[in-house]
Amino acid sequence: MTVDEKVGQLFIVGFPQKTVTSDLEKFIATYKPGSFLLFKRNIVSLSQISDLNTALYRTSFKYSKLPPLISIDQEGGSVSRLPITPAPPNALAIGQTQSPLLAEEMGYQTGLFLREVGFNMNLAPVLDVADPLVSSFIGVRSFGADPDIVSELGVAYSKGLLKARVIPTAKHFPGTGNLKADPHVSVVLNNSSLEDLKRTDLKPFMAYTQLGENIALMLSHLIYPALDPAREPASFSKPISHDLLRSEMKYRGLVITDDLQMQGSRQLLRPEAAALKALLSGADMVMLTWSFADQGKAFEFVRKAVETGEMKESYLNEKLQRILTVKAYANLYRKNPSQPSLTQGLTLTSKDYSEVEANILAQNLRTNLLPRSLPGKETPQKRKVASLKKVCVLAPSNLFIQSFKKASGRMVSAKYLTGDFDRESAATWIKTSKCPLSVIAITGPKTAGLVKRLNSVEKKSVIVVNLGAPKLLSSEKGYLRVLQLYFNHQDSGQRVAEHLDDILASSSNSYVLR
Repeated sequence: MTVDEKVGQLFIVGFPQKTVTSDLEKFIATYKPGSFLLFKRNIVSLSQISDLNTALYRTSFKYSKLPPLISIDQEGGSVSRLPITPAPPNALAIGQTQSPLLAEEMGYQTGLFLREVGFNMNLAPVLDVADPLVSSFIGVRSFGADPDIVSELGVAYSKGLLKARVIPTAKHFPGTGNLKADPHVSVVLNNSSLEDLKRTDLKPFMAYTQLGENIALMLSHLIYPALDPAREPASFSKPISHDLLRSEMKYRGLVITDDLQMQGSRQLLRPEAAALKALLSGADMVMLTWSFADQGKAFEFVRKAVETGEMKESYLNEKLQRILTVKAYANLYRKNPSQPSLTQGLTLTSKDYSEVEANILAQNLRTNLLPRSLPGKETPQKRKVASLKKVCVLAPSNLFIQSFKKASGRMVSAKYLTGDFDRESAATWIKTSKCPLSVIAITGPKTAGLVKRLNSVEKKSVIVVNLGAPKLLSSEKGYLRVLQLYFNHQDSGQRVAEHLDDILASSSNSYVLR
């Protein structure tokens, strides 16, 4: 390989086009980038994205004689680029199941969908450990606050992707924790102590290293004084990306940066200087997702560094060996000819995927129903539920209402919550409907505000179902029961209705329905 061809393999690039246009092909022919990252901006339909990925593969192979890594952010929840039905759960909803089997199967089904339309790398899972009740940059993208659960489920999800020959990319090393600040918009400092980092944030990444060499890991742009006294962001820190990750943790996979055009990087260095510094510090591949001009400058800057000896070619070859090892693994994929198409109309779906997603919802609900003990008190015993003939259900989702009514087996009065429906309106409607029990689903700040403003007497006969972020309702005090599902599944109403007696019986609230 020529130096130009080798340098090209070090770059993951993004672009605004939806097809391989003449200017995109010219760019690929000139710089021979080894990998691509696609966003929503590149996607119109499943057939279009499949055609684009096929064209990227052929064009890349034409000019570099190597297959590309074609990646996407398909974490689930709000970070889902592809149209998948039913909508994929976020990591926190999977984490709440505490089931490695379900996490692995979700990883596998996600990998099959990615392969169906031509992707061979997923920028997931998120291995950051984050408290769901703290307002953080990561939020529901994390499997949870327990580093052991994040480790077990994150590794399991990655195994599922690998089973589909999709390269997992754990992020954001060495962990963002509960920080609120977003490195997309500013330089962020993580002041966690070395002991805290080792006890919590680093644990999932240590478990991930055991998966071998056909994996990738993304560096954070955060600054970690406890790990690098020079206060270099992780992307540019040799003590973090080489000494800690490679030498101490024995990690053998690919190391990639987050986008070097994010403000957490750009406020410190120009993109071309950032690219070289990241590579010299230990990264194998650098990500630049905007501007052919910036990307071209970065290619030339790195190539010049190799030619002048600032980056030794032997060092470049070490990176290249790791890249080609991963590409060889990903390129072995061949779709089973007996496997049916996963494309139905305008969406990706399958019976197996739908079953996994339904099982995640069911297990999530069961986790909510585990007996709860209050501080200083014994775990409550399961109680017999008084006769209940009528239920009120209020939700900002007709799907929730209809699926609840279908499965209830009781008389149901339903109210669709619009933006102007406040606490007074809800209380009046419930009283007029003469419901001894109300189930209120919340998905955003408005519906959460409604249930928070209920008075203490009204709360006692309300079951709140949180289908949105944990921060919507961090306090469960006063309500008959709060179900923290974090998962707006199309069958969530049905599942709540089916388990309503169990929900009531497991309530730790002293109020008993009559």
